This record gives sequence, C-alpha cells and structure tokens, in this order.
Amino acid sequence: MKGMRPVGLVFLLAVVVYGLNFLFAEGFNGGADSFTHYQISRYSWNYPDLLLDQWGKPIFTILFSPLAQLGFQAVILGNMALIFIGAWLAFLIAKKLELKRPHWIPFMVLFTPIVAGNAISGLTEMICALFLIGFILLALNQKFIWGSILLSFMPFARSEGFVIIAVVVLFYVLTKRMKYMPYLLVGSVVFNFIGWAITGKPLWIFQSNPYMGSSYDDSYGSGPIYHFVMYGVPVFGIGFLLWLWQTLREFPAVFNLFKSHQWSLQKQVWIFLILGTSWAYFLAHTVLWWQGIMASLGLVRVMFVIAVPVALLALKSWENLRWSEMRWANAAFLVLVAVAPFTMRLFPLQEIQILPALGVEEQVNVKALAILEQQPQLSQAKVYIGHPYMNIILERDPYNRSVSESMTSFNEKGELVYNYKSAKTGDLVIWDGHYGPNELHLPADSLEVNSNFQFIQAVKADFPFITLGGKEYEIRIYKRI
Repeated sequence: MKGMRPVGLVFLLAVVVYGLNFLFAEGFNGGADSFTHYQISRYSWNYPDLLLDQWGKPIFTILFSPLAQLGFQAVILGNMALIFIGAWLAFLIAKKLELKRPHWIPFMVLFTPIVAGNAISGLTEMICALFLIGFILLALNQKFIWGSILLSFMPFARSEGFVIIAVVVLFYVLTKRMKYMPYLLVGSVVFNFIGWAITGKPLWIFQSNPYMGSSYDDSYGSGPIYHFVMYGVPVFGIGFLLWLWQTLREFPAVFNLFKSHQWSLQKQVWIFLILGTSWAYFLAHTVLWWQGIMASLGLVRVMFVIAVPVALLALKSWENLRWSEMRWANAAFLVLVAVAPFTMRLFPLQEIQILPALGVEEQVNVKALAILEQQPQLSQAKVYIGHPYMNIILERDPYNRSVSESMTSFNEKGELVYNYKSAKTGDLVIWDGHYGPNELHLPADSLEVNSNFQFIQAVKADFPFITLGGKEYEIRIYKRI
C-alpha cells in the first residue's frame, strides 16, 4: 500500500530503540507508582476488591491483571505494546486529517521524550491516552456513539478523563450533536453500579475517590502556575514550541465557536478534539498543581496522555512553515525529534529517562534489605513498611496483613490508624523518609520516643538525596521488643 513503507521503517526503528531500552534498563520509570499499580493488578485475583480500587484505576487493573500474574516485566511489555498501538492509531488519524507527512506522526509520538522516557513502567498514562486517541479516530469516521461509549470509560483509566469528557460535551453542544451526550455516561453508570453493588456506596464514584478531600494536599504542596510551561520542551521536545505556535494560529476560531456547527468535520476535530482537549488537560494539571489540590504532585509524566494531540498540532504547524519545503530543514527537524529523548539523560529529571537507573529511594531500600536479612527469624516476622518497594524485594504480599502492613492507614471514617502499634515481639517497622512523614503522617520521632521499639540501624543514599518534604531520604529500622 502507498505510504506504508515509510511508516514501517518508523516502527522498525522504534522497535529496536524500545527493545534495547527494555533489555538494558537497570531500573524503571514512574517510581513507586509503577510497581504499586503492578502489585494491585497482580493481587487483584486474590483480593477482588482491588479490581475497583480507584487509586489503582479499575480499567488498568482489570485489563492488566492477567499480565501481572507473569511479573512486572510482563506489565512493562504490555504498556510498551499500548504505546505502539497508540502511535499506529495516531498515524491513521494523520491520514484522515490529510497531513502531508502522516508517517511522521508515529515517529514524533514514539520519540516524544515523555513517551519514550516512560516506556519502562507500570503507569496508567499509556492506557488512558488510548481512550482519547481512539475517540478522535472514531469521531473522524463519524462513529460518535461508539466513540462516546469508549470515552466514557476513560475516567477509570485516569481521573482526568472527566476533563476530556467535559470538552466533548462542549463539542457536542456547539456542533449540534447533543443526541450523543447520553452515551458519555455509560462508563460512569456501569462502574458506579458495580461499585454500589459491592461496597454499598450509592455514589461510589465520589465516595471512593481517593483524591476528593485528599489528606495528602498539605504534604504534596503546590508550585508556580508556569510549572508545566517551564518543562514543556523537556516533556514534548521541539513539538511543544510548534504546539504553542499552532495554538496562536488556530486561536481566532475561538471567536466563532457558536458557528462551529457550520464547520467541516475536520475543522471541528482540529479545534475541539485535538486543540481543545490538549489545552484543557494541560491547564487542568496547571491549576491543580498551582492550587495544590486533588493530591497533585506536579508530575510532568501526566502529560503523556496528550502526546498525540500535541504531535498532530506540531506537525500541522511545521507543514505550514516555509521551512517544511526545504530538505535540510526537514532533516534537521527529524534529527531534533529523534535525539530529544536521549538528551534528557543529560539532565537530572527522573521522570523522563531512557535506560532508567534504579531510583535512589529504591536503591536505599535494597541497602536496607541487606540489614533486614541479618535479623534472625525475618521470615516469621511481620513487617510494617513505609516505602512500597520494600514489599517487592522482601517478596511479601502487601495485602496479606499477617505478613506485611503499612505503618499507618485511614479507616472508613477518615481517621488515621497507627497499625504499627499492634506489632508483636520480633516484628519489624521499616520507616522511610518519603512515605513516613508525608502519605503516612508518621514523623520519625514517633518511633524514637516509643520505648516498645528498639532502633536497629539507619540507611541513607551514597550521596545526600532530598525527597518529598525537603528532607534527606533515609530508612530507619526498628524492632518490637
């Protein structure tokens, strides 16, 4: 087929690059979130309640639970497959939009720093992005019912899906397609009904949402309103600048939104579903981090979800420039795209890394493991942990409370419960400087002043590493006496 050879070469190159990344990466992307999503999926067959855990994201947990039984590496490969599927669908969208170089889109997507630099992970951004990409493609083919049903499940891959749905509601209203709006409720109705039936909570979507009234907002902090703009080029590469330029070019259309029902379908998709969704998503995260709400940490990896819309607008912008007709300029552009993920290795931005090393906090956990293994009867002792990676390397079931439990937790009333106070003689408390004083609300001195616990040893990184909360990361091991 015409045009298939160039796109085939793009995917072949990407398979080689991603394959080498998978084979030689010493660590993984996404930090604790990656293996926590993996653990939720892996143990969901033993603890069915986990299938509906809203932090874990039901769509991810359900679909990845079979792969998770094969191990963390299988989950990583599954996510990499989703990245390639998304890139292929983006190619089909580019063809449908009649871009001159549609085969450039998968190249730009697969080599976007935030995409390539998070490929070795168990994160939910990959599957979430597919819902948006799939909806855009279905909309271009005027399959609005199926597209709406598909998109209705997006919030259960990542909560930001509600932001995208809000844009689509506006799209349907202004383009006089309101008859499709009820289909956007399908996912919420299905999951809320299941959640209600299992938990007894009639408004399960809201009552079980861990981000509403989050207790983490104070410890997670906030940041400047320009945070994501500042990281735009490291996240999206040169495509970010072209995205901004194309936004300026398309902006006059905003003044004619009430006449958008007269536009061609192609223009409607460009303005509402590509430009609109990307900016709505970008600005939503900007406000959440700026205001320090909904447990936002200002993590740039969330921008993975809009990598395809940004790439589409970036290519449209490039094709409208005079330089796009010059061979040397096109070559330079493609080189800048290709090298972007690799240049990120030169900067200390842990959220975007090809060939990721094992994270500093995880390295400290490994050092702590060597000390724990010196403890007699370790296999019989219950552990109370802070950092979830400890369960991975101890090979403990994190949901079996007879062998492992979080140092603290919240009960149904939202009250903090100090689980470690129930420790029996010989049990171990493994406090860490990230989760202890922040998510678990347990400062180190809480254990220091408790005469029931014997301090064994503290473990730090090989160099001072500042963690969440602005303090040096360490692990402190205590034994119940």
